[in-house]
Amino acid sequence: MAETLGSLVDKLAIVDLKLWHCQEQLFKPHEEPQPPIIQKNESLLGQRERLIREIDTWFYAAVTDPESVILTNPQNKIYGQYRKE
Repeated sequence: MAETLGSLVDKLAIVDLKLWHCQEQLFKPHEEPQPPIIQKNESLLGQRERLIREIDTWFYAAVTDPESVILTNPQNKIYGQYRKE
C-alpha cells in the first residue's frame, strides 16, 4: 500500500470537485448534455468509485494489520507518545 490516507482523501476531494463542476454543466436547464461532458462525468464517477474502494481497503488494513499502514519515513515528524525509536 503505497498511498497514505491523506493523499487518497486529497485525490477524492479533487475528483469530487471536478465531478461537481462537470455535473453542473451536465444538468444545465434547457440544454442537451454534450457527449464529451457525459463521457467525462462517467470517467470521474469511475475514478471516484476506485478511490473510495482504495480508502476502504486502507481502513481495512489499518484495522486488521496496523503495522502495514505505519509511516516509516524519517522525514515524517511524529511527536509525543506516538514516536517509535
